Amino acid sequence: MHLKSLEIQGFKSFPERTVIEFDRGVTAIIGPNGSGKSNVTDAIRWVLGEQSVKTLRGSRMEDVIFTGTQSRRPMSFAEVTMIIDNSDGKLPVEYTEIQVTRRLYRSGESEYLLNRSICRLRDIAMLFMDTGLGRDGYSIVGQGRVDDILSHRSEDRRRIFEEASGIVKFKTRKDEAEHKLQNTEQNLLRINDIINELEDRLEPLVQQAEAARRYLALHDELKSLEIALMLDTIDQHQQKLVESRLEMQLLQEDLEQENRSLVELKEKNHQTTELIRHLEEQMSLVRDDFNQISSQVGVLQGEEARADDRIRQLRQNLQIAAAEEAELNQSLGSLDRELAGRQIKEENLRRQLVLFRRQLNEAETEMQSVLQTLDAAAKETENLKVRQDLLQEKLYEHRGLLTQTRGQNALVESRRKTITQEQREMTSDRDRLGILCEETETQLQQIRKKAAEREASLALLRQSLELSRQTCTAQAKQLDQTRQLLQNREYRLNTLISLEKNLEGYGEAVRRLIRQAESDRQFGQGIRGTLGSLIRAGQNYELAIETALGPAIQNVVTDTEETAARLIEYLKTTRSGRATFLPIASIKGRTLETNILGQLSGQDGYIGLASQLVQSPPDLRNIIDFLLGRVVIANNLEQAVKMARKTSYACRIVTLEGDVLNPGGAMTGGYTHTGNSGVLSRSREIEDLKAEIQRLTHEQNEQENEIPALELKMQELARQLADLEKQALDDSHLLVREEARLESLRQESEKTRARQQLLQAEDEQLQNRCLQIDKETDQIQEESSRMEQEIALIRQSIQDQVGANQAEQDRRDELRESIADLRVSLNSIEESLQAAQELAGRIEQEKLSQQQRLDRHRRDQTDGQAEIERLHSEITLIQTRIAEKKSAGEACSQAARELAERKGILESEQSAFIDHLEQSASRSAALQSEIGRAEGKASRFEGLVDDVKNRMWEEYELTADQASGWRRPLENRNEAGRQVAQLKNSMKTLGPVNVAAIDEYQAVQERFRFMTGQRDDIEASRHKLTAVIEELTEAMKQQFVDHFQLINENFKTVFSELFGGGMAEVSLEDENDVLACGIEIRAQPPGKKLQNLLLLSGGERCLTAIALLFAILKLRPTPFCVLDEVEAALDDANVSRFTDYIRRYADESQFILVTHRKGTMEAADRLYGVTMQERGISRILSMQLSE
Repeated sequence: MHLKSLEIQGFKSFPERTVIEFDRGVTAIIGPNGSGKSNVTDAIRWVLGEQSVKTLRGSRMEDVIFTGTQSRRPMSFAEVTMIIDNSDGKLPVEYTEIQVTRRLYRSGESEYLLNRSICRLRDIAMLFMDTGLGRDGYSIVGQGRVDDILSHRSEDRRRIFEEASGIVKFKTRKDEAEHKLQNTEQNLLRINDIINELEDRLEPLVQQAEAARRYLALHDELKSLEIALMLDTIDQHQQKLVESRLEMQLLQEDLEQENRSLVELKEKNHQTTELIRHLEEQMSLVRDDFNQISSQVGVLQGEEARADDRIRQLRQNLQIAAAEEAELNQSLGSLDRELAGRQIKEENLRRQLVLFRRQLNEAETEMQSVLQTLDAAAKETENLKVRQDLLQEKLYEHRGLLTQTRGQNALVESRRKTITQEQREMTSDRDRLGILCEETETQLQQIRKKAAEREASLALLRQSLELSRQTCTAQAKQLDQTRQLLQNREYRLNTLISLEKNLEGYGEAVRRLIRQAESDRQFGQGIRGTLGSLIRAGQNYELAIETALGPAIQNVVTDTEETAARLIEYLKTTRSGRATFLPIASIKGRTLETNILGQLSGQDGYIGLASQLVQSPPDLRNIIDFLLGRVVIANNLEQAVKMARKTSYACRIVTLEGDVLNPGGAMTGGYTHTGNSGVLSRSREIEDLKAEIQRLTHEQNEQENEIPALELKMQELARQLADLEKQALDDSHLLVREEARLESLRQESEKTRARQQLLQAEDEQLQNRCLQIDKETDQIQEESSRMEQEIALIRQSIQDQVGANQAEQDRRDELRESIADLRVSLNSIEESLQAAQELAGRIEQEKLSQQQRLDRHRRDQTDGQAEIERLHSEITLIQTRIAEKKSAGEACSQAARELAERKGILESEQSAFIDHLEQSASRSAALQSEIGRAEGKASRFEGLVDDVKNRMWEEYELTADQASGWRRPLENRNEAGRQVAQLKNSMKTLGPVNVAAIDEYQAVQERFRFMTGQRDDIEASRHKLTAVIEELTEAMKQQFVDHFQLINENFKTVFSELFGGGMAEVSLEDENDVLACGIEIRAQPPGKKLQNLLLLSGGERCLTAIALLFAILKLRPTPFCVLDEVEAALDDANVSRFTDYIRRYADESQFILVTHRKGTMEAADRLYGVTMQERGISRILSMQLSE
């Protein structure tokens, strides 16, 4: 067995597919540092299953994928394939050639292949176990592995000895057995916990089961006695109910007679009341007229008094106004004289103000002219100085530029000659590269077209395959769901049909009658069936209707009373029990009174009468109304209570949850188990289930037919996809190579073209620059001469300007002083004028105000005199109207007295009628109270009967008819009550009883036996695993000790040969624990003492490790051995000894040496050189030394 070849693609620095062929003997891989030669070793390590990223010299596993360079894109995966010749059958497989592949994608997904079939890493590890090729073996040795051998951590070197001893398989099996043993012990602990728990439960369950049996016996006795008491109570309450209804009928007749008398009295009283009301209306009109006249007289008298007061006030105001008018005339004369004097003074100030302003304007105008002249002269001088400085600076710059341009001209001419030579060479290179690019592009287009067609086909196939998988999975899942649902529905249907067939929920007497009617057609004539089988209700109302009907749902419906009597006789004859019958011909319906329905219709939660929510044949409506016509259905208990209070508990109310409010106030309710179907819902559910089962069966058949076709389609698509993927992979390899070649040619051509364009542009720029330099030189010389002349002229102008400006500056100073004096005088006059104007304005305002007051006083005097005259005329008119109103008031008083006398007579008559009405109403109220009491009494007894029946149904699920078989004579009800109390007390004495404990005890007992058996099986398994582990441990110890001794003997020999003398040995640190103890290595080179490896030099340590490696190979040769620069620390003499040993073992093992030592290269049969012509890309060169 030997390594035949290694194929690398996308791994580290090998982006392209690279194949390295290995011959028997010695192969050396050489190359400079950084060329990637050690990546070949990493590839072999990686394909054999190495998982340590550190060993592979990376930080994460994705680092082994080619990351790209400046000219190459990163690869999306890394793949290494190793082919091993197994013609000697050393590996336990039937193939003569084994191909191992490992592939890693950048997404993190990876896969292992064995002979191109997907496998697990474990499969590869088991294949190479104990051959030396494992991850911890000694077939691949690098600098790091040498360090492991020489490490002070003995466990690092121990793995090599275990691989060499061939106990790795035994160790793996032992680890698996120990893991199974650990799981077994955990399972045993859990089972023991369960058994202990079951034992703890069994003892109390025995006691609970015994208590439950005692409880059930007491419960049966209690049931018998309580049912007998209930039946006796029902009989007593029904007798009292009949008496109450008879009493209520007699009282109702008396009440009707009294009501007729009361109506006659009310009619007479109403007529008298109308007459009195008419008289009161007339008296009210007369009083209103009298009150109105009195009010008008009071108003007129008030108006007369107010007019007299107004006349006196006006006369006083006239006297005051005359005095004020004289004072205002005197004040106005004084204000006119003061205003005239102020106006003369103001005119004098205005004339002075005009004179000073004219003088100030003249001085400011002259000052402005002088300043403008001086500013213009200063600006001109400053501009001349700036111009002079600027010209001087430019002159210096021009002189420097002239020198610079002459030097540039010489450099440009030299560069142009060089460019011309380079352009001729590049033109030749571009022509050659263009031809190569065209040839490569043509080939690449053909490859891309073929690859695109395959990729499109692949995408469609993958999409189709994935869609088929999803469809198949979904179809299978849906089929399982359909099957499960169908089984559930069929089981439920069979259960319901069985219940329906066995008439579950009906009493024994009813079942006997229905079965007899079904088997004997003549017997069944006139029998319509049970009430529950003849009616239907909405799903939401089924519970409420069943609760409202209670035991009546089992009543048997017959056509006539004769049929019912025949059936009763049959039950008596056969002693089959009792039943209730509903003859259609005789039963009359009943319903709630209209006034009660009116009160309920507007209430929240009111749904309707129970009889209106039931569907039945038309001829059964009287029966439905009889049973449900006085039952109201409400939404919930809270709303039902409000309705009952509204109607004074006059009717029975049932909620949708099955709670009941009986007439008189009794309430029944609580939890209702809804797991089993009721009589009403059972038939409806059977029909629904049959329809659903038919639909599900059809769906199941369709789904079962679709799955085989989908599976065949998936297999065909998978085969096509595998073929296309192989072809696409070959296309991808070819495309990558051609694209890389084309890209390289294009880059080289582009670089040449770009360089040529740059040179051409540079030459044109240089030619233009030459012309520009000549032109610039001439311009600079001309500009310099002109600037020197201009500077001289500017200097003369500045001197002339300074002398001419002195006279203007003197005149400017004189004007400034004159303007300041004028402004002071002008401000003084303006302030005086403003004060005079403000005072004149105030005088004028005062004069205007007094004149307005004077005019107002004169108008008030005229208006006051006219108002006095008008008021005298108004007083005369008011006195005349007062006399007229007093006369009309006397007439109204006389009419009111006459009407009051007539009203008194009528009121006396009405008082007598009212006395008669009150007596009649009192008698009627007494009768109504008696009727209400009788109705309440009847409702109470009716409710008590229903309560007892409902309690019997809720506690024992028996109707009164069904319970008739439990009837027995009670000599003493009190004694029976005491017996019930004693039975309940006995049951209470038992404490909380778990009735389910009987069945639970049986189940726990059965589970305890099962778990005990499981524990025995696990115990047996544990003993077997322990024996296997002990057996493996002994075999490992013996084999490891035997091989260790042989390795030690070989190590002594090889060490002495490599070192030319000396001695060495390996030893176990603890011979009592050979499978776990550390391994000590001691070496004594010639001329030194026996000492630990850590005290040796670097070269001695390296040679010692090599000696140990050869000692192991001598005992257990590995098919091939990869040594990566293990001899780097040796001198030339030791390298020679190293290569001699390599040649000695080359017949038994294949050696692959990664080296840069000359002596090692000479020992090789074949050389592979690793180069990196392109940065980051490794390439392999091969040479057969025999050639």
